[in-house]
Amino acid sequence: MIGDGAIGLMFVGVLAHRGAQVILWGGSDHRLRLGQQLGAVQTYNHHHCDMLALTRAATEGRGADIVIEATGVPTVWETAIACARPGATVNLFGGCPRDSQITVNTDQLHYSELTLKGVFHNTPQFVREALDLLAQEVLPFEALLTDCQPLAALGQVFADMRDRKTIKAIIQPHEPLANSL
Repeated sequence: MIGDGAIGLMFVGVLAHRGAQVILWGGSDHRLRLGQQLGAVQTYNHHHCDMLALTRAATEGRGADIVIEATGVPTVWETAIACARPGATVNLFGGCPRDSQITVNTDQLHYSELTLKGVFHNTPQFVREALDLLAQEVLPFEALLTDCQPLAALGQVFADMRDRKTIKAIIQPHEPLANSL
């Protein structure tokens, strides 16, 4: 799993809950610790190591069976593909900026028989399944709620999420009443 944002961390929780051995790559030690709480068996800060070399070392040189990319950074898409073993599936979940391009090693893609999947789904069925999972409260996703702000601060909340100061925020529609009963 590449990406320690809210979506990447939710992927970790769901995959680990379903029995996958998840290795999480991210850029924030705090978020990587949350990934461990959600079930990641190993976490690595990409700022301090070589993702491809460590993936190869952790898999006896094979590469990962499944790679999920949830950053939306074109160079990370390329790294995700490079980390895959022959026959692997690479889920390119993170949406890159419009008109981004990547370079793919055609030899690896063809001869290693990789499956690359671009994914963008929000069908009613998937929304229902996601809401059902949240309602069951089997995963500690409340750990992703790292801020609580009034609706008037929504602009700042979005800026804090963009700047990775906040993972997810609870938005209160009204200011609390000072003398409410």
